[in-house]
Amino acid sequence: MYFSIIIPTYNNAVLLKRTLNSIENQNGKNFELIVVDNHSKDETDEIIKKCSVENLIYKKINNEGVIAKSRNLGIKFSKGDWLIFLDSDDLLHENKINFLNNNLTKEYDLVCNAEKIVNLDTGADKIWKYGPLKKNFYQKMLTIGNQFSTSASVVKKDFIIQHSIYFNEKKDFITAEDYDFFLNLVNFGAKIKFFDNILGEHSFYKGSQSSNYNLHKNAVKSVLKHHVFKIQNFSQKKEKLWKSLEWRFILMDFIKNFKEKKYVKSLKYFFQAFYLSPIMVLIFFLKKIKI
Repeated sequence: MYFSIIIPTYNNAVLLKRTLNSIENQNGKNFELIVVDNHSKDETDEIIKKCSVENLIYKKINNEGVIAKSRNLGIKFSKGDWLIFLDSDDLLHENKINFLNNNLTKEYDLVCNAEKIVNLDTGADKIWKYGPLKKNFYQKMLTIGNQFSTSASVVKKDFIIQHSIYFNEKKDFITAEDYDFFLNLVNFGAKIKFFDNILGEHSFYKGSQSSNYNLHKNAVKSVLKHHVFKIQNFSQKKEKLWKSLEWRFILMDFIKNFKEKKYVKSLKYFFQAFYLSPIMVLIFFLKKIKI
């Protein structure tokens, strides 16, 4: 069993050094590391030169701001049976590779573990657990959102090659290309396993792409529209299906305004979402409480 750890990066040398240290400290050593750099202008080259990982591949790319291009290039050069996708600010706990060695079997195509979510600006953290696997999982993911984390997931390479599943490089998918990726894996029948073991950390901070609310909301809309009208085949009433997802975007507005302490405005969005789909809103909040 051999793993390929793929990390895209751009001008993030300080945090990349933390990430590489966490990989150097792995108890298991049956992996290669592929760093795909979008021609950083900081100390990234020096950080890579000092990295002690034995099987290190360092590639440069002009990805035009599309991180999917960097990840796909990493897939192209990978030799592993399994692919681990990290951002350059993520951390692996030292037992991650050993855990995978002891728990992965050929029956799985996609596994996802729990992880710590850390706000680097405030120091706040929480534990996120993903899943669980449910009947009609593809349909559920369209309705309630992504049930995976890129940094906590491991994908069998043969499965994605067989079904030509890569990260979509459309610019309007940026920040939600992982959602599209996992939707496609599930839709093609990937055999899935969720682990509650905490095996890494995923970071958020002001200035990261994922913290750009409008960018992310529009990307989620683009992904969902693509799947509703072009991919899914469980419903021929596509306009009705699309309309049934409207509550999700309103709820995103609620969450944004609530975090900004705009309570009156956030309450308005909450009631709008609740009016459109009371059951789904309740399910959403019950899941958050569980997390």
